[in-house]
Amino acid sequence: MNSLVVGIAITLSAFIALLWRHHLQCLRHCEVDNREVGSNAFSPSSVDFKIPAALSIALIFVCTTLYSQLGRFSEWDKAVVDESIDYLIAADINRNARRAREQPTNEIALLNLAQSYAEGGLYADSVNTLDELLALTGVDAEILGMKANALYYRDGREMSLAVTLVLKRALAIDEYEYQSRLLLATHAYLHGEYEHAIEQWQLLLMSDNQGFNRELINNAILKAEQNISNRSVTTTE
Repeated sequence: MNSLVVGIAITLSAFIALLWRHHLQCLRHCEVDNREVGSNAFSPSSVDFKIPAALSIALIFVCTTLYSQLGRFSEWDKAVVDESIDYLIAADINRNARRAREQPTNEIALLNLAQSYAEGGLYADSVNTLDELLALTGVDAEILGMKANALYYRDGREMSLAVTLVLKRALAIDEYEYQSRLLLATHAYLHGEYEHAIEQWQLLLMSDNQGFNRELINNAILKAEQNISNRSVTTTE
């Protein structure tokens, strides 16, 4: 069972148990007080458990409803990608598109628009916007790296001729261009070409770029090396 569900269930159970314990303690105090004053108004048979029972049911209902909506309980055990554009990303696209229309020569506006298109899965639009940006900036390794990634995902994660040509242009300008090398490494890894993936990651580590997490790259190399070792063991057997 999902650990999050277990944690919520335990916390909810503990809270309900404390609620009932408090209610029962109040009942005992009332019974003692009534006995001291000699009143028979209170007896165990007249104990009303409707209030704590109603509170418990309401609490369980509210928590379950909220989790089903916010926690997507129906998909808790499914690795399903939500392909719909999040409304925040859609708003970001609209905002950046409006700014790009108002300022068609603003390089930052075009860059932000291309990035928001990519985040929303609109890779063809991202490619077109990056082409507009390249027309303003001229050949730029980083923008070409972004374009290669957008082309790659537009073409269904295929290392097509268009992707290869753009990657070559980017790496001819900067052999350590981060997005280009990372794309080559990722594609190689996903296709079991672990040696080639390691080569690309090692080239990234040789660069002076401090804008990426080197620990993650090192962990990726270790994982690829482990896969190579496992493959060798399987082959010898």
